Amino acid sequence: MKRKKYNVKIKLIYDTSMDHSQTSAKKAQEDVNRVLTDYLKGKKLNILNLFDKPPRIIYKVELLNDKDWFS
Repeated sequence: MKRKKYNVKIKLIYDTSMDHSQTSAKKAQEDVNRVLTDYLKGKKLNILNLFDKPPRIIYKVELLNDKDWFS
């Protein structure tokens, strides 16, 4: 049987919630976004510490043509 080439895309979806008090929903979202952005900028910090549950994993597999493989 001939081997075929595939492109496999993986999407990891993490769900979490953070309690936060603020004057509006938009400001609360901006605050949480700032905290996450600052946390992710730290090179030695592990993002997995923010989540209690493992991610939901979605796979998408596509057959590659020969022309797609070499481009």
